[in-house]
Amino acid sequence: MKRVAIGLVGYYQFIRGYPLGPDLRERLDNISWHEIDVSIKEMNWGPIAIVQDFQASSIQYDRIVLIAGVDRGLPPGSVTCRHWLGGKLDNSVVQDRIFEAVTGVINLDNLLVIGEHFKIWPEQLITIEIQLADSSFGDFVLSELEVNMDAGEARIVGEKPLSPDVEKVVEQVVTMTQTAVSTGVKGLSDLLPLTIEQLTPLADMCHNQLMADCNAPARQH
Repeated sequence: MKRVAIGLVGYYQFIRGYPLGPDLRERLDNISWHEIDVSIKEMNWGPIAIVQDFQASSIQYDRIVLIAGVDRGLPPGSVTCRHWLGGKLDNSVVQDRIFEAVTGVINLDNLLVIGEHFKIWPEQLITIEIQLADSSFGDFVLSELEVNMDAGEARIVGEKPLSPDVEKVVEQVVTMTQTAVSTGVKGLSDLLPLTIEQLTPLADMCHNQLMADCNAPARQH
């Protein structure tokens, strides 16, 4: 029997209206997989901890499907399916991604690079990516805090259901996941390649602050 792992990268179980939230998890849990042993992992922590979890396991997966929110410059709400092909990165570049990962940043591309460096991925690694706006998670949380002035009541965070647009995204993700798990690469007609050249750049806050500090004029004494 084939073993397949589904990873929900950046999963938030308390925000029902979020596409990577409990509605998605519940729908995946309700799928009956035919002759496939499927494990669903909530990857809502940093890449280093995720890699260590795989290293500690004795399970060898035939393929892995990672579902995540990623910015590839596409229209918001786009869902794409990609086959991770990797590539050779300088050790310094890998180290930079490890440095960001240990700060607790949840980032699919960091996970792909670090996982390949530590050789945890099987031959077939498929990503299902949701294009989200930069402020999307914050927008979801703020929308939960709407106050009904007439009733004097605040909405409880996490109860708001999926909007129609997010519902379509979740349905598309579930359909793609079913195909990816059941048939792998060969069954995905719209599958795109994903290599190191397409990775999103690292956050440059530390770099920018360092350069600003270096360029700051000396204080007068």
